[in-house]
Amino acid sequence: MEHDRFPDATSTAVSSTDEQLLLDYLNGAPAAFAAIVERHENRLARIAFRIIGCRSEAEDARHAVFVRFLQLCESQPRQFTRVGAWLTRCTVNEAISRVRKQNREGRVRAEFATLVPAAGISSPSEQVEAEESRERLSIALAELSPDARAILSLRFDEDLTFREIAVLLDRPPSTVKSQLAKAIAQLRDLLGAAN
Repeated sequence: MEHDRFPDATSTAVSSTDEQLLLDYLNGAPAAFAAIVERHENRLARIAFRIIGCRSEAEDARHAVFVRFLQLCESQPRQFTRVGAWLTRCTVNEAISRVRKQNREGRVRAEFATLVPAAGISSPSEQVEAEESRERLSIALAELSPDARAILSLRFDEDLTFREIAVLLDRPPSTVKSQLAKAIAQLRDLLGAAN
């Protein structure tokens, strides 16, 4: 199982908005595009990793999103009024597409990132218990649909509100709430069955 983390990046262009950086890039400043990438690359990789469950596939998905972003911002720059939201939504869609493709090809990956923090564990028995909990959680998460994993990741990993998730996934907030509740219930059932 992969336990790799994607650390948060510190942006060199903290004072500029994504939209301003995009305008700067379109006006001939290639470093502005690099600043957008630096600002979002680790967050997008984490989202993709939570959905896909494989670090290299998550990095490929993130790369595909930035390539698509670069192509579209040059051909349709007015499309990007909220760069971060577009990148997040595109990453979720790309990751779900990759999981569906893997499922069609029969290569479902059971490995998934750990959601149970290991901080504060001191004894070897606590470490073993925490590792077993992470393993059960990873297996249970892999059993959920890619869409359910996406909603769980956006809510709990990215700490987005129902409204923010609804905007990203182009769904009503009430639908997001019910889908999240269903995903949590399924996860509880799967974890209960594993015990």
